[in-house]
Order: sequence, then structure tokens, then C-alpha cells
Amino acid sequence: MATYSTQGDNTVKQIIVWGVFILTGFAGQAMADCSGPNLNQVQLQNTLSGMTVCAIRGDEQWQEQHQGSGGGVLVDYKKGPSDPVDPSKEVGSWNISGTGANAVVTYNYGSGGTYSYAVHVNDDDTYSFCGDSTGEEIVATIVPAAPCP
Repeated sequence: MATYSTQGDNTVKQIIVWGVFILTGFAGQAMADCSGPNLNQVQLQNTLSGMTVCAIRGDEQWQEQHQGSGGGVLVDYKKGPSDPVDPSKEVGSWNISGTGANAVVTYNYGSGGTYSYAVHVNDDDTYSFCGDSTGEEIVATIVPAAPCP
């Protein structure tokens, strides 16, 4: 009759579990990261002007249309302009300031506050909006027209 040691099995399982955690951590860094170079002012203008930024944080979802070139009106798409219950609505403005590595996009929501972000391109075709003063990272996709996918 053969006997089996569970201690060796548990060691192997622990190695596999730790390997998964480590690989997940590295994959997350490759996909979203605020430490790499951010978009300069020309790249920000080309990336955001006339486009819709789609982002989710917790139970909040954004579909913000960036009207204008390099700055202008910011519209929350919501359920669309013709929806009778939750139509699109102007929520503030956006503009680009700074040059080169110091370029940021600033959102002014009136009484809702003003927030500035450096923007980084991630490996998975998403963008990291990195809070200038808060350090918060918001991962988003950018599409030509709402609604967001």
C-alpha cells in the first residue's frame, strides 16, 4: 500500500498560488500604470478633442463627451440626448494646459470641483488618468462617439 504526503502537495499548491498573485501583479502593472511617460499637449488634444471618455469607478460610470478642440464643453452622455428620463447634460468644461511632460487635462465641474490629470497610454488600449494632486488613477477607454461599449 502506498502512502502519500500531503505536505509536499501543500507546498506545491502554495507555490502555484503565490505564482498567480505575482503574475497578476505584473500583468496589472503592464496594463495600467501612472509611472510611465504621459501624453504631451498635442497628443492630449488629438486624443480627447471630439471624443468620449468611458470610465468606471465602483458603481459610478462616466461617458463624458469632450466637445471642442483642446478644451470646451464637457457633456455627460447618460442615456443619450433624446432619453426622456436621463438625457445628456452639460456638466462642465475641460481644457489642456502645460507642455511636454507637464501637460495635463483639467476638468471644471463648477461647484463639483476642478480636477487635473496627466494621461498615460496603457498596453491594452486603455488610458490612465492620473490625478495631479490626488494620485488617484482612473483607467478609461476613449471612443469616437457615445454610448460607451
